[in-house]
Amino acid sequence: MPPTPIDRPLDPAEAFFFLLDKLSGMNFVVFAERAGALSAAQVRQALDAVQADDPLLRARITWNQAGLRFAPADAPLPLQVVDTSAAAWLACIEAELARPFAHEVGPLARCLLLQWPGRCVLALTFHHCIGDGRSGSELLRRVLARVAAGDFDPRPADALPPLHAVLPPQFNWEAQPQTAEQVYAALMADYRRHGKPAPLPWLAPQAAQRTPRVLRLALAADELQRLLAASRAQGATVHGALCAAQLLATQRRLGTVQAAPLFLSCPADLRAHLAPAQPVAPTALLVTMLAASFAVGGATDFWSLAREVTAHTRMQLARGDGHLFFCLYGVDGAVADAAGLARFNKMVMASPHGSCVSNVGRVPAVAADPAVEAISFALCPMPYQTLFTSVTTYADQLLINVAYDAGKQADADAQACVASLGELLRSAGEGARAAPQPVA
Repeated sequence: MPPTPIDRPLDPAEAFFFLLDKLSGMNFVVFAERAGALSAAQVRQALDAVQADDPLLRARITWNQAGLRFAPADAPLPLQVVDTSAAAWLACIEAELARPFAHEVGPLARCLLLQWPGRCVLALTFHHCIGDGRSGSELLRRVLARVAAGDFDPRPADALPPLHAVLPPQFNWEAQPQTAEQVYAALMADYRRHGKPAPLPWLAPQAAQRTPRVLRLALAADELQRLLAASRAQGATVHGALCAAQLLATQRRLGTVQAAPLFLSCPADLRAHLAPAQPVAPTALLVTMLAASFAVGGATDFWSLAREVTAHTRMQLARGDGHLFFCLYGVDGAVADAAGLARFNKMVMASPHGSCVSNVGRVPAVAADPAVEAISFALCPMPYQTLFTSVTTYADQLLINVAYDAGKQADADAQACVASLGELLRSAGEGARAAPQPVA
């Protein structure tokens, strides 16, 4: 028998993403690109097995004046099979980003099998309040492995604890409100440490239309190895290099010569920063958001900026910014009535213009299915963000899916930024030969 179904209030992190989804859809899609075909019948069996494994895949969301709550959902994970083509399949992923869940019915995930002669794509779409990029990628690997092995026996597991139930003692803010206030003050000062973040004039956050689009980049194994070596030599991380490239690409589009403060957000996986540390399965939402502004101008050095991002990110995690983030919005016990949504939306839309980089890191290969060539993900940016850059490493390739909202900016503006992003990353890997620099 499966373990007890989910029946509890939403954690503040889960409530945050539920309310955010109401403002601007927060679906995320993880997808595997594969040579050859998959059996739809076997995919159906694998989905049934993993749904029995993961309590949050059998959940829906209700709300009343006591707040938002998970409740059991009885329906199977939906599976849709679509015959498409090499030129058209990505449009199906974009459509998934825009298609909302019936949260009061559930479940809060679904599957799409896209197929054409000689190839297929298997995609899982999640409501963000039940999962994140790492748990979503792991679940997709589990589905693929079960299909490859013909293994459809459920292995039920109890749900992981919600994020705020496993905060480490030093970040238990309820027990130390004065420390929380100090971290909050430092966090807010960082947002404006270079002055008010610059507006991005090609973005129209208030535009009502929402049209997710995805542009794709990839660094082949040799290119990724050069970027890795350059990052190490320069005292930075690949994540720091990705963020530097996105900030500089934004600066190029902005066209400023003098340094301007640019705002950047990055989801951060907290699994290793909880007590105890948490695994990637079963499915759970265990990420936070880190954000800061960086002064970027025409003369800004790529690797200096990458080192700054690397050092600043480490400082924020050590200070507890990520553990505090969801407390900033007062969503514990939140309700989804008109007044509650209006309050939340006002806070969120006060965020400065910026962009986002989400780097899941290395996704282990599906050993049972060597036909899988890539696993990556996509998520549409918030209205105040120009780009949401989703990054994974699979089979020694760096896979970059850059989503933007064509209802809020011209295609040409997003395309120009993404072209600069790719150029900057490749140039960084080719051109860095300097001696190692320490990270502050």
